[in-house]
Amino acid sequence: MINPFDNMNFEKRNFVSNSKYIKDDDIFISLNDGIKYLTQEDHNKLSLILIDSKFEQDNNPKILKINNLEENYLKWIDEIYGIQQSSFKNLFVTGTNGKSTTIELLSQAFSFNSISNSTIGTLGTYLNGNKYFSNNLTTEEPLFIRSVMRKCLQNNIKNIFFEASSIGLHQNRLKGLTVEHAVLTNISRDHLDYHKNFDEYLTSKLKLAKMNNLKTLSYNLDEEHFSKIDSVFKGEKIYSISNKHKKADIYFEIKEFQEDGRINFSAKTPWGDFDSSPKLHAKYNIYNLLLSLPYYHSVTSNCTEFFSAAEEMILPTGRLQKIPNENIFIDFAHTPDALDAVCSELNRKKCKGLKLVFGAGGDRDKGKRELMGSVAQKYAKKIYITSDNPRFEKPEEIIEMIAAGITDKEKIVIEPNRAEAISMAISELKKDEILLITGKGHEEYQIIENKKKPFSDYEEILKCIK
Repeated sequence: MINPFDNMNFEKRNFVSNSKYIKDDDIFISLNDGIKYLTQEDHNKLSLILIDSKFEQDNNPKILKINNLEENYLKWIDEIYGIQQSSFKNLFVTGTNGKSTTIELLSQAFSFNSISNSTIGTLGTYLNGNKYFSNNLTTEEPLFIRSVMRKCLQNNIKNIFFEASSIGLHQNRLKGLTVEHAVLTNISRDHLDYHKNFDEYLTSKLKLAKMNNLKTLSYNLDEEHFSKIDSVFKGEKIYSISNKHKKADIYFEIKEFQEDGRINFSAKTPWGDFDSSPKLHAKYNIYNLLLSLPYYHSVTSNCTEFFSAAEEMILPTGRLQKIPNENIFIDFAHTPDALDAVCSELNRKKCKGLKLVFGAGGDRDKGKRELMGSVAQKYAKKIYITSDNPRFEKPEEIIEMIAAGITDKEKIVIEPNRAEAISMAISELKKDEILLITGKGHEEYQIIENKKKPFSDYEEILKCIK
C-alpha cells in the first residue's frame, strides 16, 4: 500500500498517540478512537489529527481521515523516520523483578567500553546515560518507541535495551520491532489486578521466549517457572544462568560478600572463566548482571571488557540504594518475592537487626498485601506500615490488609503518613541496625486519587539525617 504520508513533508514532524505526551505542533494519531480523550487544550496544541476512516467524526480542519491507518501506521512512520528495524540490535528484558537493574548494568557496560546505547523502562528513557524522557509506562506504546528510535538514529545509537512488562507484551506494544535478543529474569506474583490469575501473567511473560526470530535468549535456570523453557524456545541459542547447577551455560559461584557491598564471584561461561567484584550488594544482582552477558558477547565478541566494566558499576536509583554514611537502604521492592529477596540479602550483613518501612499500592493486586506482611515479619524486628501510592483506596484499609499477615503484633508500628513513618524509623534506628524503606524506590511522587504529589523517599531521608 502506498504511504499516504509521502509528499506531506512530515519527516521533521513529531507523531504522538498518547495525549499525555502532546507538545505544540505535534501530529496526533488517533488509535482505537483515542481522539475522544483529547481536551480542548490538546486540540489547540496539535497541528493535525489523523484518524482511521472507519471512525465517524465532526468536520474539523485539523482532522485528516486515512484509510487503514491503524493497520499500517507503524510501517508508514518507520518509512518517514527512516527506521530500518533490522539495523538495530536491541535487547528485551522481562520478568517480575530485576528488569531495570539488568538494562541499567548493561548500559553501564556498553558506556564503559564506549559503545553508544539507549534504555527504555521504568526509570525513564536514556540516551548514552543521559535522561531523555520520563515515561508513564514501563513498556511504552509503539509510536513513542519510534520517536526514540529516530532520536537514536540521530545519535548513531543502534543498541536499545527495553524493559518488556507483562502488560506491554499482552497489549502487543512491541509490535513491528525486530526481537532477536531477550532475557527472562524471574517470575513471581504481580499485576494480578490486570491479568486476573498467575497463569495468564506467566503466559504474557513467556511470549518473548516463544518468538521465532530470537538469536539469543538468556534465562535464570534457578527460577522454577522457567524449568520447561527449552520446550517453548524456537530461536537459535538459549543460555541458562545459575548459581546452583554447575552444568548451566553460565555458572557463577560467590566467593565473598564484603561489608562495603562488593561481591567477589567467579563465573564459568562459554567464552572463558572470569572473576569479578562488583559493588552490587545482593546475589540476585549477579543474576541480573550475567543475564545480559550473552547479548553483550553477541554484539562485541568480548567478555573481558564486560567484567572490567562490572568492577565500576553502580546500582540504579532506588534499587538497593544505600544512603552514604548511613545504614539506610531504599529499594523499589513492591512484590512479596522482591521484598523477601532484598530483606534476605540485607540480613547477610553484620547488623543487630533489620527495620522496615513499607506499604502497598492502591487499586492494585490486593492479594499480595497479606503476603508482604508475612515476609516482613520473617525478617524485620520492627515494621513501620505506611502509605505507598494509595490512589483511590484508603491508606488505613491497605495497611490493615498488610498487618493481617503479621501475627507478631508487637513488631508493628502503623503510621499512614509516609514522611512521618520514615522520620520515626530513622529516629529510632540504633547503631548497627539496618533500615530498609521499600515500595517506591526511584519514584518522586505519591499517587493520591488520580494526582501525583511530589514525594521522594530519598529526599525525606536527607531531611531526617541533616
